Amino acid sequence: MDNELISVVVPVYKVEKYLERCVNSILNQSYKNLEIILIDDGSPDMCGQICEELAKLDNRIKVYHKENGGISDARNYGIEKANGEYIGFVDSDDYIHEYMYEKLYGAIKKTGTLISECGLTRIYKNKERPHYNGEEYFLVINRQGYLKEFLENKRVYGSLWCKLIHKDIAKKIKFPIGKIYEDAYYNLELIKNVDSYTLISGNYYYYYMREGSITTKPFSSKDMDYIEVMDQVRDYTLTNFPIFEEKLSIRLAYAYLSIFNQLIQIDGYKKKKEYNILKNKINNIYSKIVFNPKALKSLKIAILLLKFNENLYKFILTKYKKYEIND
Repeated sequence: MDNELISVVVPVYKVEKYLERCVNSILNQSYKNLEIILIDDGSPDMCGQICEELAKLDNRIKVYHKENGGISDARNYGIEKANGEYIGFVDSDDYIHEYMYEKLYGAIKKTGTLISECGLTRIYKNKERPHYNGEEYFLVINRQGYLKEFLENKRVYGSLWCKLIHKDIAKKIKFPIGKIYEDAYYNLELIKNVDSYTLISGNYYYYYMREGSITTKPFSSKDMDYIEVMDQVRDYTLTNFPIFEEKLSIRLAYAYLSIFNQLIQIDGYKKKKEYNILKNKINNIYSKIVFNPKALKSLKIAILLLKFNENLYKFILTKYKKYEIND
């Protein structure tokens, strides 16, 4: 059947400035048979009221209010309430291209897979940055192929937002309560449970890089959740697809450096227990990057510089920050 109902789950918490833009981008989709589920996760500002006002404008919007439980809990709640044959997810400070769900749904109906995925564009104050800017593609790939794409991190970003998922899969997997980087945990479970995927070019999801988001906020011990899940990706890959060890090493290096780069920007970072944990992980992967013919020169330089002159590494990291975060 074509034109099946798609449920779009939107967790809402402290996003007064962005909520209407987000919801309007979903309402304005070229694909009209949508159920828009707004989960007010106990937001202490006016978000709950804004949700109710938006629901008056379009009967496709359904609003639920609950006690604050975090984004994973809100998404799990939204999945339970979803009536659609397919389920998508949009974060309430982001927005989407008007053709996103038409493209994702069309890809699923053309190929018969249970999941389709597009690309994304990061929105900075001073620049829009597509995650992938190469040739167009339309791919049907199996589990091994998807893992390869995920590890390469070129065409596949691996985020939940870019996906459209059949309800039988979406309702089977739960988001981990109490974790941040919950998308990464969820994506690993998808890899374990889904046999085939459809990937389409087009950076249709607009990821609004704002102050205070997970990827831009100051370091906290919770950021080590990302290291935990990437180590789980490591174990899964080496157990099931050891052929990807070189690609895995590169993906892990970027993961370790991304969290380390947050850590070294706080005062007294060398006294943090996470400092030694991350340095050890980076040192352990050092030779797998420096002598890896598939690793980019820039990554090799970063690993070398960090090993032999950490102060210079920190200076360069701070000096050459290219993108400005939105307010």
